[in-house]
Amino acid sequence: MRRAAALLAAVVLPAFAAAWPGPAAGATAARAPAATIAMSGEQVTVALVADLVYFYRHAVRRPATFQLTGGGTSGGIADAVRGVSDAAMVSRALTADDPPGLVLTPLAISGVCLVSNRANRVPAITHAQLQDLVAGRLTTWGELPGSTRTDAIVPVALPSTMGAGRVFEDVFVDDDTVEAWQPVTVLTGAQERDYIGQTEAGFGYVDLALTATLHVIAYDGVPCTRATIRSGAYPARRPLGIVTRGRPTGALAGFLRWARTSATARRVIATRYIPA
Repeated sequence: MRRAAALLAAVVLPAFAAAWPGPAAGATAARAPAATIAMSGEQVTVALVADLVYFYRHAVRRPATFQLTGGGTSGGIADAVRGVSDAAMVSRALTADDPPGLVLTPLAISGVCLVSNRANRVPAITHAQLQDLVAGRLTTWGELPGSTRTDAIVPVALPSTMGAGRVFEDVFVDDDTVEAWQPVTVLTGAQERDYIGQTEAGFGYVDLALTATLHVIAYDGVPCTRATIRSGAYPARRPLGIVTRGRPTGALAGFLRWARTSATARRVIATRYIPA
């Protein structure tokens, strides 16, 4: 009887195992597809995030895929609020004008530097002189001490929907200064850099990382450098980071945690900026 039972088990158990709906011997279980993270926003932050994504995808086993597009800080925030994207890449702090419920995760600290063409190394501009320039009362380089030029200043600016444009207006322009200047308006910091680099009478403002081909003008005697931005001595300090509706979750939270804590990520950020 025991022999019969053993024979029955030997036949039934292999048959049961063959019928079990698990993976066949040697087969690999199906893996869930990697998450996709879509973000839009400021070009300087897009460039920084793209560099971080490259190293992130080489550092983790199951990295997400990323879709990064431009559109400016305000455009990126609008996309995130409407659910068009998962997050916004921004280059300024959140303000009372932004929609409620947003969370900024800073990645780097940068600054907005006042600049001129390298052929026109005006050493400094004061707060009062900048108000006169924006108000249309100061119009030629000859009115600025230290300039070797006497021709008309060609101001170049960004719209306030761009992070640097908003920082310039909030930090450098007084509320009671009536803006009467007529700057050439461009859409990205790189375009402003290139325009001023090709225009010897040009004046404007760009991100710290975009100053290499331009002359940086001190503001009220304070230069725009990593050291003065780090210390807070230079006033136009700003964060570069990621804005989400509520706290970041899922794959995006994992990426941001890596970007803020990984030694590799901090080295990448430090090549251009001050890690947050």
